[in-house]
Amino acid sequence: MFRPLTNISLRRKTQVTPPGNETYLVEIDGQSRSNSRGEPLVAIVGTDMSLNLFSRDTFSAYRKFTGHERSITGVRFSPRNPNVLYSCSMDGTIRGWDTRIKSNKAQQIFTGYEGNVFTSFDVNCSDSIICAGTEKIGEDAYLMFWDCRSTNILGAYKESHSDDITRQNNFSIKQVKFHPTKANSLATGSTDGLVCVFDICEKSEDDALVTTLNSESSVSHIGWCGTNSEYLYCLTHTETLLIWDAVESNILTRFDDVRESVSSDQCSIDYLVDCFYHSSLKTLIVLAGNHSGEQTLLTIGKDKLHPVHRLSGGHSATVRCLHWNDQTGSLVTGGEDAIISLWQQQDNIRENPKKKLMEERKVEKSNAANSVRRSEKRGSPLKEPFEKTTKRLQRLTLQQDGNPYAK
Repeated sequence: MFRPLTNISLRRKTQVTPPGNETYLVEIDGQSRSNSRGEPLVAIVGTDMSLNLFSRDTFSAYRKFTGHERSITGVRFSPRNPNVLYSCSMDGTIRGWDTRIKSNKAQQIFTGYEGNVFTSFDVNCSDSIICAGTEKIGEDAYLMFWDCRSTNILGAYKESHSDDITRQNNFSIKQVKFHPTKANSLATGSTDGLVCVFDICEKSEDDALVTTLNSESSVSHIGWCGTNSEYLYCLTHTETLLIWDAVESNILTRFDDVRESVSSDQCSIDYLVDCFYHSSLKTLIVLAGNHSGEQTLLTIGKDKLHPVHRLSGGHSATVRCLHWNDQTGSLVTGGEDAIISLWQQQDNIRENPKKKLMEERKVEKSNAANSVRRSEKRGSPLKEPFEKTTKRLQRLTLQQDGNPYAK
């Protein structure tokens, strides 16, 4: 049953920065489809404020962007245009880069209000709206919204997250995730322990808040999963895994401190990296690791997590981030050793590369067409006119004269 997982092995790895540089790799994203050169790319973020592009298949260096003045906290390729890359930083900017241009000058720069420190962000599936989460300013952490086309700020939410639960002084919104196919559906996770789901086409933040889910611990990662992305998973800084039904707002399963419940002589786990949804197996996969660089793929059972495959030889230190490509069955990981590693199913490695690329493009076109048909059939928020959504968000715009955070 789990052969697609047990068949995964290390294909290649490369050092992103020189050994001894003490740079950690903290964020990875990959193109949903090939760029104009037919060469799919991955973007790698380091703690030295570097943003590097590599070929996904060969790991050959493609380009490096610089410009952020503080740590980069997120990176995303445009859902609609594979040549556009966005990065988010604690310097209070989100930058849009054109991967075809050999220049360090960002093509777009999105800014919020003075004092903003952006800790997470995402771009919705229609490539029309960017949302970023901030650190606490005063008593609140903010969700800021921009029009992707004009960089104009549309509005902000500030009431849904608070530090009342975990009482953290450095309270911040750690995760911002738009739904893969519903442009107006947004999930956010924070160190306050809350995971919030919004319908951003509503007129006010109160109306937009669909549900609030409580993890009872500081949130480290969230994501949509399921056949129709109808579920939400959540990882916490205490290595707890929760899965909710995002439609019914009820918890489906919870595994407290996976380190204790799964670790054994054959499987050593110190932390959870993140999760990814395997569409052919129709299950959520958890990637766990130890501080020696070994990783373990876990599947979710009724009462416990099951180790199904160990990934060895790719890293020598803690793994910080991953990117899963469901079309190719490949996994890219990055860690504190400044190494990126490509793991792939053996069946896919033996395929003819040109044939594989042509099949990938057919799948991309088919998926795009099916997504549109599904959204039209269900009356998905994708049908919501962009202008209508932005007008509603603009009504939420905070007063920009003086201090926007003043009560």
